[in-house]
Amino acid sequence: MNKNQLGIFKTLLFIFGFGIVIAAFFLVNYPLPEEGLSAAQKFFWANLFICYFVFFLPFFFSSISRHNIDTKITSTVHIWICVAIFEFVSIILAVLVLKEVCPIKPAILIELILFFICGIFVYFGYFAGNHIGSVQAEEAALLSKINELKSAFSMLNFKTDMWSSDLYEQKSKVKKLCDDVKYMSPVDTDQAQAIETKLIIAANVIAESTMTPADLDAKIMELTNLVNQRKLMRK
Repeated sequence: MNKNQLGIFKTLLFIFGFGIVIAAFFLVNYPLPEEGLSAAQKFFWANLFICYFVFFLPFFFSSISRHNIDTKITSTVHIWICVAIFEFVSIILAVLVLKEVCPIKPAILIELILFFICGIFVYFGYFAGNHIGSVQAEEAALLSKINELKSAFSMLNFKTDMWSSDLYEQKSKVKKLCDDVKYMSPVDTDQAQAIETKLIIAANVIAESTMTPADLDAKIMELTNLVNQRKLMRK
């Protein structure tokens, strides 16, 4: 079942359940009294409708995918704990009011306070989880890029061992650059990523090509300038 099909299924399930609640209301209260429902009865049924909406909200706003599973499971557990507490207290209060054990006004006040507290936990559980997931995704992208850069220079370092003794000076310069890249840290800027891309391309060109000493010197100079620019960047 894809995302769209799952969304349609959730919506149909919500409508079906809502219809059951409405049907239960008319079955229990039919025929409706001429004077209307009492305040306690209105409170009881209003609570059931509210509890139904609150119960269904996590189904629409707490979907878990492979991209957010690390953070979403924890936040979803917190959300469902808040929903369960709110549902339990609300239903108990609705029954107590219907049985005229508890006055309506204190019950409404308790529910409003509970709804506010649970709303805060749900907010932080849902949005904080999303934020953490976004930060983790950005960090993973940065690490992927810097790892790609280091991998390219590791290959270049390996290829320089195959150079002839005539290229000793060039080999020393390249190995120094490879050591510099080895200790680079990720930097979250477009400029840094652009330089890293150029470094990867340049390193691959040197590693895979057979150049004259003059061309190699020019390419190493280009590589040196790029490495020096990247080294100046910090988080």
